[in-house]
Amino acid sequence: MSVQFYDKLIGLLKSHGVNEIYGVPGDAINPLIDALRRDGGIRFIHVNHEEGGAFSASAAAKLTGRLQVCAGTVGPGAIHLLNGLYDARKDHAPVLAIAGQVPTREIGTAYHQEVDLKALFSDVAGYLVELRNPEQLASDGQEACRFAMANRTVSALVIPHDAGSASVDDFPISNEPGYALAPVRPDEERLRALAVAVREAEAVTLLVGEGARQDAGDVLKLADRWKAPVIRSLRAKDIVPEDCPFLAGGLGLLGDRGGVTAMDSADLLVVLGSDFPYREWYNQTCRVFQIDNRAAVLGRRRPGTEGIHGDLGPAVQWLLRETPEKTDETHLRKARSSRERWEKLLDSKSSTDRSANVIHPQAVARLAGELADDDAIFTCDTGAVTVWAARHLRMRGQQRFSLSFNLASMAYALPAAIGAQLSHPGRQVISLSGDGGFNMLMGELLTAVKYRLPVKVIVFNNRKLGLIQMEQEAEGYPESETDLQNPEYLGLARAMGAEAFRVEDPQKLEQTLREALAIRGPVLVDVPVYPTELTWPPSIQVSQAVGFGMAKIKELFEG
Repeated sequence: MSVQFYDKLIGLLKSHGVNEIYGVPGDAINPLIDALRRDGGIRFIHVNHEEGGAFSASAAAKLTGRLQVCAGTVGPGAIHLLNGLYDARKDHAPVLAIAGQVPTREIGTAYHQEVDLKALFSDVAGYLVELRNPEQLASDGQEACRFAMANRTVSALVIPHDAGSASVDDFPISNEPGYALAPVRPDEERLRALAVAVREAEAVTLLVGEGARQDAGDVLKLADRWKAPVIRSLRAKDIVPEDCPFLAGGLGLLGDRGGVTAMDSADLLVVLGSDFPYREWYNQTCRVFQIDNRAAVLGRRRPGTEGIHGDLGPAVQWLLRETPEKTDETHLRKARSSRERWEKLLDSKSSTDRSANVIHPQAVARLAGELADDDAIFTCDTGAVTVWAARHLRMRGQQRFSLSFNLASMAYALPAAIGAQLSHPGRQVISLSGDGGFNMLMGELLTAVKYRLPVKVIVFNNRKLGLIQMEQEAEGYPESETDLQNPEYLGLARAMGAEAFRVEDPQKLEQTLREALAIRGPVLVDVPVYPTELTWPPSIQVSQAVGFGMAKIKELFEG
């Protein structure tokens, strides 16, 4: 018995729990669109730009751990998927891309809109196949889904128009997709070496990343047992809660003084499920152990690291059983004290009554967190808004936080909010959008309106690329070409069909955000924020201070 190619592909995707496909219709994938229409089991989410669709799929994959799918037609449609797919790859999110291609007989003839899609996707996709023979679907289609899930990465199917329009021999779909990886047991000899190091150390610090999400409870028990301050990566912001008594803070340009203190004063650093990339922020003199089930990441950031290859859960449970409880809290108190001083500084910066006539972006981020539901999902753009969210958005309860963590692409927040809302229909979703990022893919607000998605978009409107300005000035360059020509967001959002607010009075900020969050449909809140707010790192190098001073002198005299 034969079946239509895309009918069978849809059945395969449904067996993997796929509920949505994000994309823009077009000639080479029109057979897919028709098959979805006839089937009715998977929704095609017609976004306004394929890049936004890929971001939506990536965000949903990061938040759910399930396979997500995006699609683009031949040529430009497929090209537009790339940025969102790179976000998925670098953040280890399982995403399948379906790319339409010209008819098989025309491949290689410089046909209209023809692009070498195998070459195009060769870097971003861990699994890539062009299905010139539709019968390949039986093996390659299933393998693409399994590979994306097993390796937490991108797979891509390039499907010529004629192949997608053809019939194929029916084939069975496994009820057990088979993408679960066998557990990696950590070597006990290496664990014993770590246990000895812990007993001998006077100041143990934990650096916790995304890989600790499933074992967060045991990790915090370990911090308690060792009286160890916890540094969290930005991606672990929603893993280690703000009220955790062991939280020192973050690290890096978006971190804080508590994290720096916990790192610099440690004589033993234990890295748990993190591949924190910034080498200059590591303590270069202390002993370092790293536990991760990805052998390739062990020791690649800090020379001399002693790696333990294995799953974090059994490693932490072994350490809880086999290491003695420490009683000296000197190191922990030092990190706590540093964090408390930093938090007081942040509190002063995020106060809504600090100024009578301007709104500070810190206050917007703080209030958004305080007013949101206990299980709200926050999506965030890359830029100055990332700094405000990293430092001033205080996570609690079951709240989640999503960002373009490793690619750090602008324009992520709004399409990510769409993916978050569709994959979590009962939860509140809030997009923390920089004006620069929002402007890039503002058309996706139409997608939210079209599908009646109650996403809340808060635009931090400082009329400039604030983080780029700081980068320029820290390097000694005067600010140049960072200004933005923003639209009138209130009228723009209403013209698109969304509710909209604009708040300029800091005394009305809280009430306005309350009203916006209470509305059931999509809402945009335009918040003009203090444009010259500085996004200083928690630790400043002399070269950065000198560069900033020289930049300001140049701006003064050249201006």
